Amino acid sequence: MGIENKPNKEEAQDQTPVKTNLPVSVNLRQQTNLKQKQSTDSIISSCKKIGNTLVLCDLLHKGLIICNLDGNDIHHIPLSYTPQYITEIDSNTVAVSCDDRTIQIINISTRSITSTINTSGNCYGISYNDNNLYVVIGMSIIHVMDLTGKVIRTIPVPSDYIYDITVDRYRLVCVDDTSIYCCSLEGKVMWKFKKDELQDLRHMTTDNEGNIYVTDHIKETVVVVSDDGKHHRELLTKSDRLHQPYGIYFDKKENSLLVCNDGDIFLFDVKHQ
Repeated sequence: MGIENKPNKEEAQDQTPVKTNLPVSVNLRQQTNLKQKQSTDSIISSCKKIGNTLVLCDLLHKGLIICNLDGNDIHHIPLSYTPQYITEIDSNTVAVSCDDRTIQIINISTRSITSTINTSGNCYGISYNDNNLYVVIGMSIIHVMDLTGKVIRTIPVPSDYIYDITVDRYRLVCVDDTSIYCCSLEGKVMWKFKKDELQDLRHMTTDNEGNIYVTDHIKETVVVVSDDGKHHRELLTKSDRLHQPYGIYFDKKENSLLVCNDGDIFLFDVKHQ
């Protein structure tokens, strides 16, 4: 399936074409129905693609699902807490933010929990950068901590209800329900992106160009926003078989976009100009 993206109305009205680094097309490489593979429902809240391995947070069964791209060779790692968001530490290790004020460090090769970090509030978005974890605590502040859980510093958040974050190119990108914020690593807002059609943003990811991809759970879309926040495009919709998507992850090594529905996993190849 090929999806050729058309310029949005704002861009079409410009007299002079504006060059952006937004993707020009996405093509479906792989679709996997996870329910058929494991004969049970799952609610995938967050996801990562590490090489050819998928690591999925399953809200419904309170654990991680590890499988290959076609949904075979499935393994489950049960957790004591409900997983919310996930970040890659290295090719064998992930950190998972959970409810009940907990972060769990997990070895996906041995499928074992190597350590548990207790936090001062419920955990949401989590991102690993330069040997530190950046974690949204209670949706109201970001703690920067080492892998033992020692808090090094705190960063103010630009909104009352921040869900997901990522550290990318010496900047911090955050989302709440309806807006995307690009901040310095000290928390100073550099720009904010908000459109009326965005209703329920919970998860986001960035590509090599600094573009930001977000899933809108209610609108059932994926929207991409340019690295300066000035341009955007609706990249995927319900016509692409999205159904209440949450998890999203951009594989920067191979320019592919992983999107997870409640029951389906989609892998798209992304092309830029």
